[in-house]
Amino acid sequence: MQEALQAVLGWGFDQMQLHRIDACIHPDNAASLKLARKLGFVEEGRLRDAGFWLGQYHDLLQFSLLAPEFAARQAAA
Repeated sequence: MQEALQAVLGWGFDQMQLHRIDACIHPDNAASLKLARKLGFVEEGRLRDAGFWLGQYHDLLQFSLLAPEFAARQAAA
């Protein structure tokens, strides 16, 4: 999953010229939280009751990655 997401991020920043990519992740999704942090996403806060599925509201954690941050990580690799 890491390689696929790195390719998508690269395409978004390089080809689409995006400045920011967001991710909203359920607080219990440990694997996705770990991957987002490993790829350089920064946690910005908790979106209370932002998700609704299976008849319940769920909090989501808001993350973002900026183009300069992605470029710096790519250059260091």
